[in-house]
Amino acid sequence: MKFLSVLVLLASLSTTAYAQDDLDAEIALLRQSAHTDRKILIMGNVGFTADESAQFWPAWNAYRTAVSANGDRELALIKDYAANFEDMTDLKAKKLLTDYFSIEMQNVALKQDFAKKIDTFMPTKKVMRVIQVENKLDAAINMQLATEIPLVK
Repeated sequence: MKFLSVLVLLASLSTTAYAQDDLDAEIALLRQSAHTDRKILIMGNVGFTADESAQFWPAWNAYRTAVSANGDRELALIKDYAANFEDMTDLKAKKLLTDYFSIEMQNVALKQDFAKKIDTFMPTKKVMRVIQVENKLDAAINMQLATEIPLVK
């Protein structure tokens, strides 16, 4: 969760090109840490058999890579919002909303595809548990974002 508050705080600041490189490097490190933390939480909350584990982690890594790419879109959206927050127009708000809904729909589609894939080699109750853990972690991230990002004026 440290990742989110730092990310939002840094994304909301006006930066120079040099500082942007520093920000991007910091975000990359924080994302890697968040990825590792998420993996540990899944391991601690889902009891995988050896066979399930051998198939699960490659599928999960591919899923998280796709989610991370969509996260790049979300980060760009947050930066765009921050850059336009003070002088938001209806036109800009419409564009941000369109982008936001696109990102959300993509996240749902990625999670749905991931669940279908792992359901081929794990009991469905276990698939549900994985998705529940993912959802709880996503909810915690969204809650942090909600507390950090101000409402539009």
